[in-house]
Amino acid sequence: MGNPRPLADPLRYFGAFWRFWLATGATFIGISALFYRLLATFGRPFGSHRLMIREYAQQIYRLGVLGWPIVALSGLILGLSIIVYIAAQLRKIHLEELIGSLLVIVVVRELGPILTALLVLLRSGAAMIVEIGVMKLDREMESLELMGLETEIVIGAPRFWGLLISLAILFGIFLFSAIIGGYLFGQLLTDIYWQKLWRSFLNALNWEDVIISTGKILLFAMSMGSIAIYYGLGTKDHWESLVSQTSRGAVAALIALGLLNTLLSIVRYLV
Repeated sequence: MGNPRPLADPLRYFGAFWRFWLATGATFIGISALFYRLLATFGRPFGSHRLMIREYAQQIYRLGVLGWPIVALSGLILGLSIIVYIAAQLRKIHLEELIGSLLVIVVVRELGPILTALLVLLRSGAAMIVEIGVMKLDREMESLELMGLETEIVIGAPRFWGLLISLAILFGIFLFSAIIGGYLFGQLLTDIYWQKLWRSFLNALNWEDVIISTGKILLFAMSMGSIAIYYGLGTKDHWESLVSQTSRGAVAALIALGLLNTLLSIVRYLV
């Protein structure tokens, strides 16, 4: 008979648990510090005006312009589902005027911001980590530092602010597709009077909903940008590190979006 298997040491699990939270706390502090430095780059030049305009335009094109078809299609599907299905149910109980309130709650306030952010994360978040990681593997970061340039400004600022601008534009496209496109396509399946839909939507929409949804978009963009840049800059000198940083960064951004959305929703309904 072999030696008996030793009992699990509770201190080992406590130590692993403690190390995990220490590492998580250090990562959170690092991302927060990077966020502050990126936020401080607002309006700071890192070269000629032509170079700055080119860098920002390139990031907005990559993150926003190339991604608008999938965002518009997703908004159209969501708006069509709400307008066609829910309107049919509300007509049975003669409460068609509530369709505007449902559009405000579901599209503008709750699902619109988080779905737009998730689509951008799936399409561009991981790609941003890979792009920055490859630049570090190719020693481009060292070249910029030897030239006396700050990599956080030259590399991070255009991506950080470009993501914020792109996400705000894409959210507007999502809302337009969900409400206008959903109504137009919904006419093929059900009779919905435009004046009644538009009047109920405007009556339900208020400045509080606009402020909450705008705040969500801004916080989502800033958190995604900071996390993607942090994990991209954290890539080591081998390709395995790039794969690990990409997966960890995507998961961290997804968790951050979920926590921020839950927190803002709780604040919205408690205040």
